[in-house]
Amino acid sequence: MNSISGRTYGQILVIYKRNDIALAIEITRKIAQISGFSEHESILLQLVTEEACTNAFEHGGSSDIRRFRISWLVESDIMEIKVCQNGESFELHNGAVYPDGLHGRGLMLIHGIMDEVRLISEGACVTLYMSKKRRVT
Repeated sequence: MNSISGRTYGQILVIYKRNDIALAIEITRKIAQISGFSEHESILLQLVTEEACTNAFEHGGSSDIRRFRISWLVESDIMEIKVCQNGESFELHNGAVYPDGLHGRGLMLIHGIMDEVRLISEGACVTLYMSKKRRVT
């Protein structure tokens, strides 16, 4: 694959079913690779993608509609990942979060991996914005 380091790249995917999350993870891997992120950083970005998409799939929208959008934007050495879902806003906790059984670890992992994490509420859409700067070695 060609390198896009130093240029801008963007992509959007609409998730309709749980199996589509694997495609989002693969897209993250490919974008990280062509953007010059290390293999280690790529694995962490893939984990973030999986957690954010799983949360949106499980908690976003009504039980009948499980559709949400994920988008990637790379500018220079920063990758932005946005997951936009329909539904009610939720709180992001920057402090200690204590997982409850199998739930609650996703946002804690995302906060620990990404450089910036914030929530943007616009109408019926809630967007989880995450960004990570590529480490220069």
